[in-house]
Amino acid sequence: MSLSASSLAQELKTQALANAQRSGSEGDALAALEAASFPERKTERWKYTSLQALADGHLNAIADGEISQPLPALSEHVVTINNGQLVSHNLPDGVTLSHDGPAINGLQTPFAFYNSAVASQPVVLTVAANTRIEQPIHVQIQSASDAPAHCNPRLVVVLNQGAEAAVIEHYHGQGEALTNAVTALVTADNAQLTHYRLQGEQASTLHIGTLIIDQQGLSKVDSYQLMTGNRLRRNDVRALVSKSGAELNMKGIFVVRDKTHVDNQLCVEHSVPNCESDQNFKGLAGESGKAVFNGRIHIHPGASGTNAELSNKNLLLNPGAEINTKPELEIYNDDVKCAHGTTVGQLDAMQQFYLQSRGIPAAEAKRMLSLGFVNELLMTLPHEKVAEWATPWLEAELAHTTPAGESAA
Repeated sequence: MSLSASSLAQELKTQALANAQRSGSEGDALAALEAASFPERKTERWKYTSLQALADGHLNAIADGEISQPLPALSEHVVTINNGQLVSHNLPDGVTLSHDGPAINGLQTPFAFYNSAVASQPVVLTVAANTRIEQPIHVQIQSASDAPAHCNPRLVVVLNQGAEAAVIEHYHGQGEALTNAVTALVTADNAQLTHYRLQGEQASTLHIGTLIIDQQGLSKVDSYQLMTGNRLRRNDVRALVSKSGAELNMKGIFVVRDKTHVDNQLCVEHSVPNCESDQNFKGLAGESGKAVFNGRIHIHPGASGTNAELSNKNLLLNPGAEINTKPELEIYNDDVKCAHGTTVGQLDAMQQFYLQSRGIPAAEAKRMLSLGFVNELLMTLPHEKVAEWATPWLEAELAHTTPAGESAA
């Protein structure tokens, strides 16, 4: 079914409100959804992303399929969420799991408001004060459906004062499932969080995700985001740097091949003095893949002494591929250091020729150069198990093969 952008936006809102009311939602969550406007053709932040795929009626049904090949465990501590519902968990001492947590600050998109209104079983992981968790917590978020359907996983990670932990947020999807996810990371004073967001759903799936990084204390957060394209992928990331001395580092790799799609929207909000942030993302686009990157640094009037940087470098592997990138600086303070830059280029023909002259086939030479383009970021992954997963994952994406134990993305 094909609808105009305005008709589809209205249809999505009608479906979302009906689902929220049926689930018994009320109060602020329902009010925010009622006030929200779903994206139309002229919605600037959705300029390069069409929601036409949702005209198939994904919001009319809840995904309830079975995952044929579960994700490999990257830690001894595993939390499994299937189709938005908690299935199992094995957590270390010092970490508690509940379904009630703090309100999530900074939500902006209608899909995030919809998740707030209908998420029936939020997973809230709380790390006790002054506790160091040695091994990462691997949160497996899986969805599957043979027909258009959706689920609404919601993950909240809270690090109390002096806590130190690593969390792997790992998505896997099959069939025609839409994952409408919201994740919030909340850190108090002297907390240190290493966060991974690994996305490897099948190309037929859809993913609309919101990530909120809420640094309420003087803390350090390192976030690594590795993603592939699928039928529709949207990543809205908003970081709230709200305590002087806080430090945020975000690094990422995104790959689109064939006709897949990725839309990254990142915003770092500096609202207090003397904080640092760094965003470094690299993109690869082949065949008819389409990627979008919009990175924004917002310096509020009181945020003197801010040091913020943004870099997005991209590589087009084929003439038919497309990358739309735009850095943004919004600064209301003179006493800051800010830098931003983006590039879009192609593989070096001379380097390809050199490798081929040494007997390396053209396809392999292309794969080697592509891997070399992003290898700098792969080398920075601090946890060995994640690095061991990431290298074959990326090689498979570049070679269009499937790594052992996982479905092709």
